[in-house]
Formats: sequence, C-alpha cells, structure tokens
Amino acid sequence: MDSRKQKYIIIACLCLVVVGLSIGYAALSANLNINGTADVQGGSWEVKFLSDNKVVAKKGLAVCEIGTITNTSITGMSASLKAPGDSCTFKVQAKNTGSLNAGLSEVENKDLNLTFTGSGTDKINDEDLLKSNVTYEVYYGDTQINEKTIFDNIPILKPDDEETIILRIAFNKDSTKVPKEAVEVTGLDRTFIFGNIDTRPTTPEGTPVTCKVPSYVDTSGANAPVLNGDMIPVVYSENCEKWVKQDLNKSYDYSKQVWANAVTVTSDVRDEIKKAPAGTPIEMDNINTMWVWIPRYSYTIKSEDGGTNYFGKASFGNDSPSKALPGEIDVKFISKNVNELTGSAQYTEHTPTNWRTNEAFNFGGTSQSGIWVGKFEVTGTLDSQDVCVDETCNVSNVTIKPAEVSLRNQRVSSFFYAARSMQVSYADTYGFNENSGDLHMMKNDEWGAAAYLSQSKYGKYGNSNYSGKYKEVYQNKSNDFITGSSNGTPCQSNTTEPQYSYNDLTKLGEGRGQAGPGASTTGNIYGIYDMSGGTWDYTMGVLAYYEGGLPMSGYSARFNSGFTGKVYEDNTYVDFVNSSKAIPFPVEKYYNLYRVGATIDTMPTSPSLSKSDNACNGEVCYGHALSETSGWYDNGVGFVYREAPWSLRGGRYSDTTDAGVFRSNGAIGNTYIDYGSRFVLTP
Repeated sequence: MDSRKQKYIIIACLCLVVVGLSIGYAALSANLNINGTADVQGGSWEVKFLSDNKVVAKKGLAVCEIGTITNTSITGMSASLKAPGDSCTFKVQAKNTGSLNAGLSEVENKDLNLTFTGSGTDKINDEDLLKSNVTYEVYYGDTQINEKTIFDNIPILKPDDEETIILRIAFNKDSTKVPKEAVEVTGLDRTFIFGNIDTRPTTPEGTPVTCKVPSYVDTSGANAPVLNGDMIPVVYSENCEKWVKQDLNKSYDYSKQVWANAVTVTSDVRDEIKKAPAGTPIEMDNINTMWVWIPRYSYTIKSEDGGTNYFGKASFGNDSPSKALPGEIDVKFISKNVNELTGSAQYTEHTPTNWRTNEAFNFGGTSQSGIWVGKFEVTGTLDSQDVCVDETCNVSNVTIKPAEVSLRNQRVSSFFYAARSMQVSYADTYGFNENSGDLHMMKNDEWGAAAYLSQSKYGKYGNSNYSGKYKEVYQNKSNDFITGSSNGTPCQSNTTEPQYSYNDLTKLGEGRGQAGPGASTTGNIYGIYDMSGGTWDYTMGVLAYYEGGLPMSGYSARFNSGFTGKVYEDNTYVDFVNSSKAIPFPVEKYYNLYRVGATIDTMPTSPSLSKSDNACNGEVCYGHALSETSGWYDNGVGFVYREAPWSLRGGRYSDTTDAGVFRSNGAIGNTYIDYGSRFVLTP
C-alpha cells in the first residue's frame, strides 16, 4: 500500500447528479471540494483550488456553468446536454501551497445508478444501453483516472506546483437514442485522495523513481532462512531508500556479507504486502520488527604465535593479529543435523581443527538451522516501568526499528516477558506463529553467535571496504539512545556530534567504508546494529548460587531482576522469594547459567572475566564472546559476580574504547536509564 494514503490525506470530491428534466436532454450539477491540510515531520502540505484559473468548454447545444470557486470548494457546477454530440468540459487548477511533496494516491469511484421517473414507451429503459451512450471522463493532469490507473506512476505535486483536474461529460456523437422521459443518474462521485510523499524519490520532472531491487545468489553454503509466521524477506533499494520485498532465495549472499533480513508488518497492511510481488516497497511506518538471520555454524580460532595467544587468523590485510587488532575467526556453515560439541575451538598449529558448534544453535536441546536476531535494540514503549510479569503483557507498542529511542528502564524480568508476550499474546500484532519457534530475550551465547560471525570472512571483518582498525564495528554514540546511529568510527572520546543514520551510505574513504553501515556487523546495511554503544544490553546470562546451582536474582531485595533467587544483601546471601513482586524463573533454555565457585567463600566477588574460564559446566564458555575473545579491540572486560549476577553486553554510548561487540560486564538486573536489551527468534 502506498504510504501517501497511510497517515495523511486530503480529499477532493466530485459529486455529480444527472437529471432529465424534459424530453431530449439531461442536466447535471456537481460540487468539487478539497478539505484539510497536514503537518508532517516539521513541514506541511496543502492542496487548494485557484479561483482565478478555470476553463469551461462546451460543444453543441450544451449549457455549462462552473459555479463558485474558493480555496477549498467549487459549488454549483452544472451542465445541460440536449442532443448527441453535446459535451461540457471543466478544467480547474489545484496547487500545493505547502512545503512538502504531495501526490494523488487514490480516486474512489461509484457505479452509475439510473432511475426512470416517467412511463412513456419510447424511453431508454436499459441502463447498460444508456450508459453506453454517455461518456464520463476524469483526468488528473495527463492521466485519465479509471480502474487501470497506476497511481505510483503519476507525477507528484511539489511545493508551489500546480496540476489540472478535468471533468468531461457528453452524449456520444453517434447516439441515436436519448432519454425521452425524465431519468435520474447518480453515482458519478469521484473522491480524490492526496497524500504526503516527501520521502518518495522522483526524477527532476517529478516522476516517481522505480525502485531498483537487488537480487542475490548465496554461494557460502549457509542454511536458508526459516521464516516464522508472516515474516517477509526484504532487501534494501538504495535509490528508493526503502526496504523492498524479495523472494527468500534471492535475498542474501553471506559470501558477500549480505545477511538475510526479514520484517514483520502491521496487521492492516499484512495481507496486501503478503500478496504483493517481489520488488514492492514496504514503508517503515508499516514495519514493526526487523530481523537478521544467523545461519548455524561451527568455528575455530587460530594462534599466529605458536599457541600462546589466540587472536585469530592473519588475513584481510592484518598480518599480525593482536588483542588490539584481532584477526579472523574461522567459520564454516553446517547443516541442521551436524553438532560439533567437543572441540576446543582452537587450531592445531596451522590447521583449522577442533571445530565447535555454538550452543546458540541448539536452543532447548533442539537443533536449529539458524536464529533470527533483532536488527536493532528493542524500541517502542511499554505501559510503565517493570510492567511485564508474565506472557500477557501489553506489548502492542514494542518495536525493533531504526531511528527510534531504545526501550530502557526495565528489569531483566520485564524485558524477558515483553519478548515472550510478543509471540504468545500479541502474535497477531506482529504476524508471528504462536505455536512454532520461540521469541525470547537474547542470551549470551546468541550474542556470541552474532559477534563471531561478524569477525569472520562473512562479516564486517571480511568486508573489503574496511581496513585495519576500521574493521571493528563502529559505535553508536547517540546520547538520545537512537537506534542504528553510527559515529563513523570504532571508538573515541564521548561526543555530542550528530550521528550518522543506519542507512547513510556516504563513503568515508581511507578504508573507513560507509558512514552508517559501518556500525553494523557486516559493514553494510544488512547486518545487526547497536552491538557497540547505544545502551548497555541486558542478556539472559546469570550467576548461579553455589548451593543448589540455582540462578541469583540480583543485588538486594530492592535492586534485582524481578525473578526469585538469592540476592547478596548486607554482606550475606538471602532469598528473594517471599515478595509479591518476585517472579518465578523461566525454564533453563531461556538463560545461560554460570557456575563459579563451589563454596560460599569461592563465589566471585569481583567482575573478573577470568572466572568465565570454567563457568560453563566446568569448561570455557564456548561461543559466548567472553574469555575466548577477552579484550579484543581493547573492549572492556567483566563478568558476573555476587553483587552483579546479570550479564551486560556492548557498552553504552558514553564509553570510549571499552564499547564494542566483545564488551562484557556484570549488573544487578534492575532498571537503569541506559540499560536496554535485544530479542532473538528461533524459527
């Protein structure tokens, strides 16, 4: 559906009545009205009639009157047609007196209806025959308006531009039959709907531009994306600056760092967009969530110094990988039924061996061909702080979109149940299938799955438009928490400078790639954003209490995740379970549990990342982007501990080199102004 009709409309109505007053002719009267203005994104538009610019043309014995014209209406338009060949043609000018483009989106028609009021025997009493002898035409500029009109091809009405509206009605010249008794014809109304289209690209002449639709063929061997419910695969049309629908098998090529993207759309346009062909633009106003596919893979990490440091493989111009400038993580895509869960994820000398499959692809013990990761941090609003306590939370205003404010100030439990409610109670709002797949708050291994792929040849690290330090994902340094923002650099001191938008494709030169997409995990618009800076992202990674191995809740009875569990308050561990606000923990598939310390005295008391070396069932937390990638790109390191048992990722906008996709820390699970989250969907 064209965006010009979505939110802002101006209506012009042509209302006509044809009445036969006596034998041999018909009389017509009409009113044409334009009502309303619109203020849009800091501008306005308004279509008006020009009272001093009108033309009336007649043929034969016709009598034609245009009536009175004001800015908003024409009243008293009339015509009398007395014989075959008679016609009246009315021309009026409409002008856009606002500051934004406007365009004709639709003309609603009504069928002709005839009513005979006499009883003579020589009348035309066949409606179809009468209609065939009457010609009624409406033009907008050079375009005749009928059922075949393609409104996308009609030139827009730029500010201060004018366009002609023409109405013509006639008895056909070769007509041998005309009404000989009174006949009333109604249903000639025409409603012209104008809409704001200031974002629609046009040629200098004002003709809408046809969106160029990229088409890809994947050669990487990645598993094809699996859509959930009414998800729609999309690609980005650069000339239209819009996401457009594409066939699933033509929407990605991981060998070129083009990760598969899909969107969900609002219910009012869902059926129309589902039926639309590939190449159909989807307006951002109609999108409510955006997702990026991470195909199932195994990985291994190379040491270039004989096994002392595993900083990745020397490649793509990086001859000496280091902690400050790490190298490539080897990734191989694998099928759904392949599990490599015993490898050390480290090379044997110079041979890529010991492959390890990230546990993110075995959600709840079920093998997944891949996972969908929210393209941006969670956006939109909830009714109040910490409002989500179960799967029936009102999430109708929650989104995952660019150029919006991140959703913040929620406990971990509220973020978690917001995600679950989107699929369980509000599936129709988004188009998810409530009976298959699983929408949940991101876990640490799922964060790692995206981070490692970004550091592979399939991600930004392998993107030839970036070199050296610019292969690191650029920071979002928006102090207004605007999603998709890019600073155009990996890291620097805090700044109040305006940020690039996610789709600002400006080429920065000198190996810096593109301004906006540099902040994505691919270095192009097809990656995941906000994984460096923006808000801190809560993930579902939590410290286990030594006794019983159950997850902790938070710091104290006041500052915690909202879930039941131990808190470390007044230098002792106490239960947060007897409060009416305490929410039972979800099942374990929804979180990564870190077991550190076998006794109360060995529970971690500081955020030392070294504690993660054996935190996952006595082993390294493979694929979690913790000890395996500790300090890469000089990102800050931290881990869960007794006073801060919850995992944080990515850093915030005000961080310098600390922020990045390999940044980690601990937190208490409570609400904070600069803490947000990210959602994941297993298909």
